Amino acid sequence: MRAPVLSILFAVAAFALAVVSAYADDDDDTDEGARLDAIQRGVENGTVKPLSELKAIVAARFPGDIVRIEPRVRHGAFTYEFKVLQADGRLVELHMDARTGTILKTENE
Repeated sequence: MRAPVLSILFAVAAFALAVVSAYADDDDDTDEGARLDAIQRGVENGTVKPLSELKAIVAARFPGDIVRIEPRVRHGAFTYEFKVLQADGRLVELHMDARTGTILKTENE
């Protein structure tokens, strides 16, 4: 009797772990290589701005050193997460629409 209960508990725990893992990544299910390939195709066909243009927008609005850039796919749209270390030591995190260059969200500004 004890073995079936343990088997059921194990199965429930494994299912719960799978569900949590699936929702932990808020990007779509593509891997990083596929995401980068898709962004490159977007730049080539004009639907995504080149990274150099997006970096210029960030630098003009948030002076400092860009210390991290991370491509993302959110709700089917390409975005970048930038982290900028400003001269006063503050770290600013911002999310930018890769298609338009619009800054969608900032933190620690």
